[in-house]
Amino acid sequence: MELIKNQISQVFKQLSGDFVIPKNAYEKRFCDVLGWETFDSRYYDAFNGETFIEIKKGQAGMYFDMVRYSEIAMNFGTQNTVTVFFKWSKKYSRVEEAMIIDTNKIIEFLKIDKVFAKTYLKIYRHVPRGVNILASATAKDLREMSTFIVKANAPLFVRLQKPKLTIKLKRVSEYGTTTDSTQWPMINIYIVYKNTRDNNKDAMYWEKSEDIPT
Repeated sequence: MELIKNQISQVFKQLSGDFVIPKNAYEKRFCDVLGWETFDSRYYDAFNGETFIEIKKGQAGMYFDMVRYSEIAMNFGTQNTVTVFFKWSKKYSRVEEAMIIDTNKIIEFLKIDKVFAKTYLKIYRHVPRGVNILASATAKDLREMSTFIVKANAPLFVRLQKPKLTIKLKRVSEYGTTTDSTQWPMINIYIVYKNTRDNNKDAMYWEKSEDIPT
């Protein structure tokens, strides 16, 4: 899975644009960007040279086909696959998180054991034209299942604070802020101008966030 993480990280900024928007048939375009081979299989959509990968895309969460995962749990479906959930922003038409999940973790989350797997498959085969049995998982659930998460750079937030003294020597701050990342380069530095008590001059210091893997 580390290879998948590295491959996504290398092209993460390219996962944006109109191809991110469609609800269906987006897998091939994602594979083109990621350099993965596309497959039309029930159990996976791509191969990265090492692992078969199921590609999922959503915003608040995802629905999972209980029959499909029951087949995997019963060893009918392809084993040892990895599921990648691309969480995207409708506002910016871009992927903001890629959650890399061992498919077996999804099966555990859905509580599909051998007994329930047989039940779901029995229902599916009993209905003349099949049946859809779906279970949901939130983005938070998927995040907790993930082995790796690749994130977009956080939108730039620059905060300039230049104090001035009032008659009572209390500081009054003036702020200028922006969170519009389309108007600023992707950096993640928090800048503060701060008044020092010893010489009454403005001093500057900065803090850098470590939660920027891309």
